[in-house]
Amino acid sequence: MQLDITFKNIESTDALKEYASKRLSKLDKYVDKPSEIHAVLSVEKRRHTADVTLSADGVVINAVEITEDMYSSIDMVMDKLERQVKKHKEKLQGKKLQTKKGQAHAQFEEAEEAPAPKAPRGRKKPKVSYRRDYFMKTMSTDEAILQAGTAEEEYVIFQNVDTKQVNLVIRRADGTLNVVETLS
Repeated sequence: MQLDITFKNIESTDALKEYASKRLSKLDKYVDKPSEIHAVLSVEKRRHTADVTLSADGVVINAVEITEDMYSSIDMVMDKLERQVKKHKEKLQGKKLQTKKGQAHAQFEEAEEAPAPKAPRGRKKPKVSYRRDYFMKTMSTDEAILQAGTAEEEYVIFQNVDTKQVNLVIRRADGTLNVVETLS
């Protein structure tokens, strides 16, 4: 496993580097092929951020955690990564199991089977995409509605000039606009 730790706005101490390396090396037991881990540890005011990206088995897994202590940020981001890696491995094993069942079924294709009961329709898991380059402007609700009506995006996130709260304007599939005002 190749491990790369970058420090941003924080002093690179041996103790912190050793702690992060020790925690991140535990991911090795979940990964079959050589992997690459890039960790960025940064501090802004009281926000200690641990951002870790794992590239292994043709998959890229990312986790970010922000706390008031760097060590707890590292611990929490490791918990997130372990859950994601385990989930990915289970998904891969499920696919392998399905292929083996398909091969066994092909061997006994001649035998007649009773049709299996149909499973109830469940909700499909939605695809999730992250966008980190969104620039939030300070504007009035009317300006945000105008921008949402003309922009290609389905939403506009903005800081309301009057209330100083983060608000959201969403363009729905039917063309209507919804304004979401947050409470603090």
